[in-house]
Amino acid sequence: MVMQIQKTAAEKADSSATTGIGYARPPLEILSCRNCEVRGNCLVEQMTIAHEQSYQVLKNKKVFLRGDHIFRTGDDSEAIYVISSGSVKSYLIMEDGEEQVLNFYLVGDVIGLDGMGTDSYLSSAVALESTTICRLPMLELPNRALGQGFLGMISDNLIRDHNLLLMLARKDADGRMASFLINMLKQSKRHGRSADVLYLTMTRQDIANYLGLAIETVSRTLRRFQDSGILEVTRRKIEIFDMKCLLSIAGTQITR
Repeated sequence: MVMQIQKTAAEKADSSATTGIGYARPPLEILSCRNCEVRGNCLVEQMTIAHEQSYQVLKNKKVFLRGDHIFRTGDDSEAIYVISSGSVKSYLIMEDGEEQVLNFYLVGDVIGLDGMGTDSYLSSAVALESTTICRLPMLELPNRALGQGFLGMISDNLIRDHNLLLMLARKDADGRMASFLINMLKQSKRHGRSADVLYLTMTRQDIANYLGLAIETVSRTLRRFQDSGILEVTRRKIEIFDMKCLLSIAGTQITR
């Protein structure tokens, strides 16, 4: 009788470990998308739950502390990643050993796309704060309907890259800074946050690197914008008062 009860319990455990769960193994965790900040606008959710999985899906979920790398240049490209919380910086190390910031990613953004179709990642990605990442293995992508959400996400990333090229083509520091702030506001607003308040997790040195400016120029430009009444800077919080003026300074922007 005891052996029968033990067998029944084991069978239940085996059943719960396979029903609706699939490929994952410890230390992976069951993450309820119901509690995720990106709910309804997440690539992992669209490519799993929305098709054939239950509302509770087993995913590779991991928390990275500030300074931890999600991946480095040259690492095998086995997955793409969705940011569930926090923020990430992507960068390259140039020939002279200097770091070149490529982009900043916020909640709901996807990183690792430069590894698609190649054997390794072309850039490195590091957490700017405590950041939660959901991992979607590359092997899962060909077997699922990509849909408009996936194509739209690729389009969003390309638009951001094009805007970066436009921004770097300008010689005017004011135009670069205004474009940067507007792009960050758009990213934040897309996920339901304020349309006129930014909380920057990156340092001014990172911003200067990203914009191709000296850190002193970044500080002077922000101070000039503040003195003109366009915005107010309180440590890493930036509140925008005159969006029309900021858009005018930024000039041409690519939008969908």
